Amino acid sequence: MILFYGYCLFVNGSLQLAPDEAYYWYWSKHLDWSYLDHPPMVAYVMAFFTWIGGNSEFFVRLGGWICAVLGLCFIFGTIKRLFPDNRRLPWELLFLYQVTLIFPAGAIVQTPDTPMILFWSMAVYCGSRIITQGENKWWYVWGIALGLGLLSKYTMILLVPCQFGFLFLSKHHRFWLFRKSPYLALLLALLIFSPVLFWNWQHDWASFVFQLNQGLSPTDKASILKILEYVGGQAGIITPVLFLAFIFYSVMGFYYSLVEGVSSYLYLACLSWPILIFFGLTSTIGEAAEPNWAAPAYVTGMILMWTIYRSRYEKRNGHRAFVSIGIGLAALASIVIHMHMNVAFLPLPPKNDPMKQFHSWPSLGRIVERSISENPHPGGYFLVSDKGTTLAEAVFYSGNQFTGFDFFIPERYLFLKNPDRELKGKNAIIISHNQSDLALKQFSKYFHKTNKIREYNHIYRGKKIPDLSADVLLGEAYLGNWTTHK
Repeated sequence: MILFYGYCLFVNGSLQLAPDEAYYWYWSKHLDWSYLDHPPMVAYVMAFFTWIGGNSEFFVRLGGWICAVLGLCFIFGTIKRLFPDNRRLPWELLFLYQVTLIFPAGAIVQTPDTPMILFWSMAVYCGSRIITQGENKWWYVWGIALGLGLLSKYTMILLVPCQFGFLFLSKHHRFWLFRKSPYLALLLALLIFSPVLFWNWQHDWASFVFQLNQGLSPTDKASILKILEYVGGQAGIITPVLFLAFIFYSVMGFYYSLVEGVSSYLYLACLSWPILIFFGLTSTIGEAAEPNWAAPAYVTGMILMWTIYRSRYEKRNGHRAFVSIGIGLAALASIVIHMHMNVAFLPLPPKNDPMKQFHSWPSLGRIVERSISENPHPGGYFLVSDKGTTLAEAVFYSGNQFTGFDFFIPERYLFLKNPDRELKGKNAIIISHNQSDLALKQFSKYFHKTNKIREYNHIYRGKKIPDLSADVLLGEAYLGNWTTHK
């Protein structure tokens, strides 16, 4: 385990930022109470560690690595609290988490999920103390974890119905519904979350509207196809055979919790399956949920799965063989993916290889710097793009010297308080994924003059990746009219 997380630290310093990581890093250079896409925690974490160590890939990711390690510590503590008689169980589960694809990813690629999983794990640990000790004080720590999780990602709100659903279903713990502690904990969480509410109130609830539209906007795709896509994504992040084992043993755990009244089984089931079902239902309405959206379900679901298998099915030859094959295949897949991450060897077409997003970005930064040096302007420069993630990569790999924003999704740049006044008269390097003629037409109304000056070819394994490549335009003398045209 120590060797694996040491390896993650090495990768963190050698792997270029993925587009989403660069996007969140750009937030960290413009701190605000919240942002359109997500609450601000990932930006705060990145801001703290880059303040300490500078704008390098290592320090951008260091906070997420620490979150991943601390999250495992809370998971370890939860298992020991719920199943104190089995000393091997926590260590076995820590290994099991690492052979999936979703949990190790959080120690490398930094997204809002990384701190959210930490605080979800913290809340789960507090819940385990509540149901085993019954002490009021753990409710307040639970409330703090909930509030911090809500500052990380809105998915954290699902903890509330899951936790209170458990209290309602468990006859041994239903008395908490008539105590003040759980409700004071909710108020504490609301207080911690209030800056995000304030930001949304200031901006017409933009972030909440954005999230609802993203998850629930109807599509033409058949519901059954979206469900299959969603289920396939879940099977992918914990590997297919383990996913089948997860379904069977965790469902059996819920059954045993009802038949035998085992509170620990019920607790773990209530904090896993409602999340999976919720995103399955939303997938029938809007776009299929992304695989990582349901990640909190596996924090407790994996514990339930493994506990049921070890205590009730391990001695049956068929079950033992099935689970052993699943773990072996998952471990092999994990090893192969991490090897490919460092030295690409899998026979995937470059345009379909997920690793393409971790390459070629410094060349974009050099193109930006060269374009500016060849076209000096006394008023200075800023950067523009029609894709926020590409823009952030350009800002990062050109040395964080420039302000940048996407003219076409202004809500994502509310943290730039008055860009028109600040940037009027400056030149801009424009990075456009659209055709040159269309891009020139789109941007011409914002500048005295626009023209194409070169191309950025995103090269991976010797091949140009069209989706990540772009034209580079020069916008001369910004007119300061973005806010009037947006």
